[in-house]
Amino acid sequence: MTTLLLIPGLVSDDFVWRSLQTLRPAVVACITQQASIPEMARDLLTRHPGRLILAGHSLGGRVALEMARMAPGRIAGIALLNTGTHPKREGEEAKRQAMIDLCNRDGMAALAAQWVPGMMNAEAVPDPQVIANLTAMVCRMTPEIHERQLRALLARPDAAATLDYQGPMLLVVGRQDIWSPVAQHQDIARICPQARLEIIEDAGHFAPVEQPDSVARLLADWAQGVADRDAGQDRIPDTPLFDRPRANLGYALNKMAMSLSSPEGRAAFLADEAAYLNRFELSEEQRAAVARRDWAEMVRLGGNLFYILKISAVDPTPIRAIGAAQAGMSLDEFLDTRLGKVTNG
Repeated sequence: MTTLLLIPGLVSDDFVWRSLQTLRPAVVACITQQASIPEMARDLLTRHPGRLILAGHSLGGRVALEMARMAPGRIAGIALLNTGTHPKREGEEAKRQAMIDLCNRDGMAALAAQWVPGMMNAEAVPDPQVIANLTAMVCRMTPEIHERQLRALLARPDAAATLDYQGPMLLVVGRQDIWSPVAQHQDIARICPQARLEIIEDAGHFAPVEQPDSVARLLADWAQGVADRDAGQDRIPDTPLFDRPRANLGYALNKMAMSLSSPEGRAAFLADEAAYLNRFELSEEQRAAVARRDWAEMVRLGGNLFYILKISAVDPTPIRAIGAAQAGMSLDEFLDTRLGKVTNG
């Protein structure tokens, strides 16, 4: 089953996504405790296993892109709302520091009073209730969260330099967004020609809140289409399809496994397995699956059975036991039902 994971932006929470959640089941991510965008991405990949459809707003969009860079085979689709891919710009640090100083000195209400109005469509009189709701959301955060997230933004990766996601992508931007303008999303669309760009009229940086019904319906319909297509990828029940995304996902795992073809590799693996795995860029999930000798999970994480069987040479593990694990059976059950061997008299 594919999970729709909603990633809020700076000092934001589930309020941004409430209209969408009335239309489609989804999980709201938390990025308030991690110190960097890569750390946010790694944490969300660990906390939310399986196939994911990502929707990220502002800072959350950058986290979504980093997740796709780290684990492309797990991402069924990405929706980026009011975001960008450029690295830190000249003069940005001083402006961010001024906001940090304001918040640390005067508190979250003072930050909201200065920050929230500028996020809205400047060509219209803002709805007082929307301003009040966004202010309440900001005040649910703390100065520590605000500073941590701004420091993460200042140290952000250059997402445009590594953007190679080829799956379904939806770009959503408010016509009057001056913080992440339409041009930034057009830049992303040029890098990712498969992307669909939708411009929301009469909306600024908080398009999902300023025009909640139209944005929510747009996202819900797009996510349903992605989920429907993704459900047809692995047509043999419970059998992962070894396609290009999964091959990309498993590259480091398969490279490590093939290195065990040599006596030197096996000796080093047996001497210090953790240190040996450090030579390769395995994800935390892949490292854990290798440690458990969880063959089915290794395959789900991109392991090609012809490669990961090399791992069995160091234990050694009988091929029958691997077959049982792949089938989700005990060894005795596997021998009885799949090989026709009577094991109990």
